Amino acid sequence: MPQTTIDARHLTKRYTDGQAQLLAVHDISLHASAGESIAIMGPSGCGKSTLLRMIGLSMKPPPAPCSCRDARHRKTTRTVPHGATACSASSRRTTRSLEDEPAWVNVAIPVEYANPRIGRAERRQRATAALEQVGLAGKARRMPRQLSGGEQQRIAIARATVMHPAIIIADEPTAALDTHTADTIMTTLLAQCKQGTTLILATHDPRVAAQCDTTLTMRDGAFL
Repeated sequence: MPQTTIDARHLTKRYTDGQAQLLAVHDISLHASAGESIAIMGPSGCGKSTLLRMIGLSMKPPPAPCSCRDARHRKTTRTVPHGATACSASSRRTTRSLEDEPAWVNVAIPVEYANPRIGRAERRQRATAALEQVGLAGKARRMPRQLSGGEQQRIAIARATVMHPAIIIADEPTAALDTHTADTIMTTLLAQCKQGTTLILATHDPRVAAQCDTTLTMRDGAFL
């Protein structure tokens, strides 16, 4: 039986706007196993991005019980506040770019934190391989400012996959990409799942959702 990598329970997030409160995420529970791919669909403003930030630990909501297990670090089981996941720092997508460094250096950022340390030559080799998977092998030396918005998006995907993390959380990973490039990105992400990675993504594209194992639909902060 596949191990559970995400076991988030009763996630709730409220935003305050003056005297009014907006319930962005309402009592959502989400469970995912190693190698599983889950697409979350729904209209803009339904709470998809907020939910992903909670699962990815980039947002700290009010405390509530949530237990997690990281399949790549099997001894890591803990109870943490709302928004908890099994992600480690290397598992979460990093969108920030180093403007004065070439594309391959940006992709290699997670490799810098590997333990034991990985040498520069191998870091470059891994980054170049990740760039090749997203169709940017020929632009490894380009600076971020020399790349289009879609290419920068693919840099973020390459950076997220370069260390074959236990969990990938992606918010609209194929938005603003042409059909061919979107298919390339999904092939890359789903290839990670075949190696045991759990993929959680938000999308408006039914073609993208159809390629995942499970599709969940959100409306008004809750799953339908």
